[in-house]
Amino acid sequence: MTALPDLQPFLRQARVLAQRAGDELLRFRREHPVRPESKGRRRELVTAADRAAERIVVEGLLAAFPDHGVLAEEGVLTTQGVASNASDWTWIVDPLDGTTNYVHGLVHFAVAIALAFRAEPVVGVVHAPALGETFFGSKGHGAFRLGGDGVERRLAVSPTAEFADALLATGFSYNRNEPGRDDNTGHIAAILPHCRDLRRLGSAELDLCYVAAGVYDGYWERYLAPYDTAAGAVFVREAGGRVSDWNGGDDWLFGEQVCASNGRLHAELLARLR
Repeated sequence: MTALPDLQPFLRQARVLAQRAGDELLRFRREHPVRPESKGRRRELVTAADRAAERIVVEGLLAAFPDHGVLAEEGVLTTQGVASNASDWTWIVDPLDGTTNYVHGLVHFAVAIALAFRAEPVVGVVHAPALGETFFGSKGHGAFRLGGDGVERRLAVSPTAEFADALLATGFSYNRNEPGRDDNTGHIAAILPHCRDLRRLGSAELDLCYVAAGVYDGYWERYLAPYDTAAGAVFVREAGGRVSDWNGGDDWLFGEQVCASNGRLHAELLARLR
């Protein structure tokens, strides 16, 4: 396996850009009425704030790492859904994960930036500006949570070993009412009676952060894009948890399905999803 270079310069730059983008999201909400637009499906929203935050992040990444590819959700400075450059290194950017929350005044939204080496995320930053929290980490160096008190705390998954004691999280896809699509209600019916409880906060990246922090014991969702999972998955792995597709394999980044857990509950969660 190719040895990775020092990842800390990448992480430092991602943290700076995430902070700037988060500040812009808060400024937009203070100074402008939020006027969402539809991205095809009526419930799938984008705002001027999404685009402004993405511009800040992508401009910074392209200037600092011109040889890297950038895969950004909204396509402000790059082609939407296509990496800007063929490279072993690809930045994966969601400028506003939780746009619906942002539009409706809920605080659970975040800027998510990840760096993947040959399609494996190795650096992640998730900055939740309205919560005053930043999650960050890199492969082999742990994952951390910087709270509003200015203290950095290392992340560790929960010790929960019994499914009946588990607090789990999930989400609902924008395409949930389209023919042939799984609306997740069957999985909820199979899982909810057997766990302690279930949450749905509307930000996949923050859900993964909370698995890494030991708040949630597990999380699953379908029809996600790489921008929704890349950064948070770094934290789960570094915190001692497990991330997989629903078959227990590695096709979760581009495979449109993810299951994350503290590791102890992974096999049972996968079994109930199947």
